[in-house]
Amino acid sequence: MTPEQREELIRLLEAGEEISPEWARVLFPSEKREYELVYHGKEREEHVIADTLAVPLQPILTVGKNGDNGWYNMLIFGENLQVMTTPLEMRKKGALYNAG
Repeated sequence: MTPEQREELIRLLEAGEEISPEWARVLFPSEKREYELVYHGKEREEHVIADTLAVPLQPILTVGKNGDNGWYNMLIFGENLQVMTTPLEMRKKGALYNAG
């Protein structure tokens, strides 16, 4: 925030004027912020993933096949943490999943 912006913001606050939404970008620049849900007893991501078994994906529907490169979208039925863990494990191993 520049000194001029700071002075203008102070003037607006002291005058009791409404602050426009454009000030949000100045006060809270998105490129400098990361947000995380924090709570008592929260486990580290590494521990959660290590304790979750990756399972074979059971596609319900395959859509949008993209030529010979094997890329497509799938509708998958399953427990969400296991479904999300499976692609992470596959990426680590360099494996590509192909349901046929």
